[in-house]
Amino acid sequence: MTPTRRPSTAALLAIAAWPLSLVYGIGSILGLVAVALASRDLARRPDDRQSFAVVILGFGAMVFGGCIMSAMLIGPGVAPPRAPMTGTIESGTFPTLDGGTVTLASGDDRLTIVDVWATWCPPCVASIPTLEAIHRDMSDEFRVVSVAVESASVVGPWMARRREKVAAGDLEPLAVPTYPIITRDGTIPEVARATRAYPTLWILAPDGTVLHEIVGMHDPMTLLSLLRAADHSPPDAPPSAEDDA
Repeated sequence: MTPTRRPSTAALLAIAAWPLSLVYGIGSILGLVAVALASRDLARRPDDRQSFAVVILGFGAMVFGGCIMSAMLIGPGVAPPRAPMTGTIESGTFPTLDGGTVTLASGDDRLTIVDVWATWCPPCVASIPTLEAIHRDMSDEFRVVSVAVESASVVGPWMARRREKVAAGDLEPLAVPTYPIITRDGTIPEVARATRAYPTLWILAPDGTVLHEIVGMHDPMTLLSLLRAADHSPPDAPPSAEDDA
């Protein structure tokens, strides 16, 4: 009569790992230990079915438990809801890339355009000439302030390369912004924290009240129509090009 073989420690660990992996990622640790112990036995006895089964069971518990733990740590892939920004006031003063400071409230009759962007975002970069043209040619109506979602150590060299290309004739001068740029190194405006897509333009009243949000890249005529509509529409109504017709 063949004696009954008692389950090994590795087998018990592998069995225990499965229910624990359903509760918490500790099952992946027990599964890893079971695989290590059973693999040693399997190396000595390649035909040992129990050790082979324990390796498969332990490996499965390790993977499954790891997935559970990762899901608990990362959480759902949905951005938390943001507080509505329309009607809030941006009145702070912020440091800029060139070492100066800028306020978002103009204090006069001009609207402020806050451009939230990134150097790695092609539509953001493509929007710069339009914003620069507004900054240069329409400064009596609009102010342009930029908020880069990167640090000065990234934006600074990027700007330097753009200037070199302009000097070499490879870029138009409008491709390099001369309006103030706020980086993420210090305090950034709340509208930048609330931005979910790049580029996004926030239109602010002279006192800093957030009037409207314009998401995405627009051609110059459309953008100008949206800006003029924002100057005449209430904050709770999004501007549209037809409003200015």
